[in-house]
Amino acid sequence: MRLAFLSIGRHIHTERWIQWFAARGHDCHLLTVQPGEVEGVTVHDITAAGPGKPVRYWRSLQQVKSILADLQPDLLNTHFLTGYGYWGDWSGFRPNLLTVWGDDIYVTPFENPLKGWLARRALAHCDALTGDSVDVLKVASEQLGADAQRAYRVLWGVDHEIFRPLDATEYRARLGFGPEHVVYFSPRSYTQPYYNIDTVIEAAAQVHRQEPMARFLFAGYEGDPAPFEALVAGAGLADVARVVGRIPHHEFATALNAGDVFISVPSVDATAVSLLEAMSCGRAIIVSSLASAMEWVRDGENGRVVAPRSADQLASAMLDYAREPGVRRAHGEAAREVALAEAGFDANMAHVDAIVRSLTGGGDAWPQVVSLPFLDGGGDAS
Repeated sequence: MRLAFLSIGRHIHTERWIQWFAARGHDCHLLTVQPGEVEGVTVHDITAAGPGKPVRYWRSLQQVKSILADLQPDLLNTHFLTGYGYWGDWSGFRPNLLTVWGDDIYVTPFENPLKGWLARRALAHCDALTGDSVDVLKVASEQLGADAQRAYRVLWGVDHEIFRPLDATEYRARLGFGPEHVVYFSPRSYTQPYYNIDTVIEAAAQVHRQEPMARFLFAGYEGDPAPFEALVAGAGLADVARVVGRIPHHEFATALNAGDVFISVPSVDATAVSLLEAMSCGRAIIVSSLASAMEWVRDGENGRVVAPRSADQLASAMLDYAREPGVRRAHGEAAREVALAEAGFDANMAHVDAIVRSLTGGGDAWPQVVSLPFLDGGGDAS
């Protein structure tokens, strides 16, 4: 098949998703305003110049229409509702499989009436919808009008051969952390305040005052670490914390294993792939009480759940894990079992493949097991 993708370029989610199809012999084309080489994929730059964002958006749309007219793909898979989702909708191309990522559902459509209208229009017109949590699909359908009968949970997925328990002693040592230390790892983006890294730093300061063996690693896959370095220094953590930028994906499994406890406490999020990767590595987990996170983490069974901006609750959970290494290990093992059962990359991409084949007439087996009605109601979605 010839498949076209409208998505964020130079992003690991985009590259892994498209390359899965390219590796299976499909002719794959990426249309993006962030062009960069993707092995096995033809990349089309749709960046347009113009006086003001509306003109640039309109000119990029014309490029999208022209490229799709030339390619005549069997299907368009549009990623990220904001921007790319609008272009996919207004291109008029069908079938259009829309994949949402998180804040494009949770935040942007509610910022103003125009964005809300554009989001509802794109969701109403797409032929099928995927998102990486039940919760993000429910918001899309219940609040923004997407068709729940054609909404499917597809995770970004984890390569369990890479993300598994590993010896990270040398990596810890390079950071200045020894085997006697309890290392807390926060790897969320530096770009958005709703990731609550300031709350993690505040909690870390509380933990440091009570647990001398506590150490902290902050990494951000996007944004500038400098403001957070200043926060860490101001909190008196300069000697016990490391603040770094993006950790290359080929090193990320080692970095996860270098931490004893993984922390992700945003106020808004779909299912974070780093959460699933940490679970696959058997790390102890602390997450915020978002529905998307609580699909995977059960408080006191395979992790800890805290309120998103409660430094006190977070510090308490961190201290519990420091003082109870047996519980910490048991929760990590339980988290790994969940990840192994449901979060595999190839298994989730097989669901996308089934959707694509159903939309293009090459099959009729919709993946009901990950459909929203099935997951929400626990039964047959047909």
